[in-house]
Amino acid sequence: MNPTSNYLGASHEDPQNPGPTPQAKPSWGPPSRGVFVDLLGTIVQPLDNGGFPKIEDAVFYEGVLDGLFKVTQSGWNLYLMGNIDSVAFGRQTAEEWKEFSEGLHAKLRSLGIKLKRDYCCIDHPEGIKGQNNDSVYLLPGTGAMHHAAQSDGVQLSLSWVIGDSSVELVAGWRADCRLVAVQTGQGVKDGAFHVEPELVSRTAAGALKEIAQDYTMLRRVA
Repeated sequence: MNPTSNYLGASHEDPQNPGPTPQAKPSWGPPSRGVFVDLLGTIVQPLDNGGFPKIEDAVFYEGVLDGLFKVTQSGWNLYLMGNIDSVAFGRQTAEEWKEFSEGLHAKLRSLGIKLKRDYCCIDHPEGIKGQNNDSVYLLPGTGAMHHAAQSDGVQLSLSWVIGDSSVELVAGWRADCRLVAVQTGQGVKDGAFHVEPELVSRTAAGALKEIAQDYTMLRRVA
C-alpha cells in the first residue's frame, strides 16, 4: 500500500501530505486529542452528483467554519478525511481536486483554522487508471486515525470522528474514537454499516462547539 499515493507530490510540511509515520515523542501536559471531520456532506455541501464544487462556489454548512475555529483554538488537532469517489472513479480529475483542496486549505488558514493534516482519499482499488491504488486512508479503513496517533501522539480514545455517513463513523469506531453523526449530507442514511454514534447533531457546528468546551465527555444531543 502507498500511503501518499493520493497526495500529488505535496511537500511534507503541507497538511495534505501526512508524510512518514515517525514515533511520537512523549511529552508533558494534557493529552493530545484529535477531531477527524469528514469533508463532503459534513463541512462542505457536495454537488448533486456527490462531487465537490469549485472552491469559489463551495457552500459551507451553517456555523461549521466557526466551530472548526473554536476547536483548533481550544487545542484540538484538526484532521480532514473522506473518500473522494468522484476522482477515484473519473467523474472529476485529480487536478480539479488539487485546485479545490489547495483553495480550501488557503481559506481555512485565512480564517485562523489550524489544519493538522488532510487525509482525504482520491484513490480506490477499483478506480480508474492512476487512481486505482489501495490507499491506507480509504475509509472505512483506520489508516488516518492510526497515522495521527503515531505521528502526532493523538490519543484515539479521547478523539472524535464527525461524519454524515456510516462509512466514516464505523472507521472511527474501529479506531476506538468517539462518534458524532450529523444530519447534513447523507444524514447517516447510507446503510453501509450499522453504527451507534454517541452524539447526533443537526450540523457539525453544534458538536464542534461542544467539543471545544469539553475536555472529557459529551452526553447531550447538540
